[in-house]
Amino acid sequence: MNDYTDILFRWLHILPAIALVGGTFFMRFAFVPSLASIDEATREPLVESVRARWAKWVMAGSGLLLLSGLYNAARVSIQYQLSPTYNGLLLVKILLALVVFYLAAVLTGRSESARRFQQQRQKWLTINLLLAVTIVCIAGVMRFLPREEKVREASRVFQPVAVVAEVTMPTAEVARG
Repeated sequence: MNDYTDILFRWLHILPAIALVGGTFFMRFAFVPSLASIDEATREPLVESVRARWAKWVMAGSGLLLLSGLYNAARVSIQYQLSPTYNGLLLVKILLALVVFYLAAVLTGRSESARRFQQQRQKWLTINLLLAVTIVCIAGVMRFLPREEKVREASRVFQPVAVVAEVTMPTAEVARG
């Protein structure tokens, strides 16, 4: 690909992460605590309205994070020689992200089991937020781990090679003789 594609996929990874982590922070520390001060008749329609709107952002953001994350991981692993530490952190980051996606989906779900899960909304938002912040911190560490650019085979084939060719011309004596 090219640099513009790499930049686009980087943005497609960072922007949804900002939105989802920020939204989770808002839900945990502003929205859910505010629900206690609202009467039951108002609370349930409000919660349902917010859940329905937020669910669309959660699903779109999770999809973009998954797609862009896979692209970015593949690009880095193709372009660079990565250390075992980097690869291990990448695996932890991916596994934690899958848990975050699952918790976010259940917290915005409509099923009966999701509704039971949402009864402990504050607890699960806290856990999800801690996992998301852990992922961001891991990504920050990974950014500073050393990586060497791989030598591409094709570039080796076309490297200039000094060739000395000795051309001998038959001399008149050899030709006569």
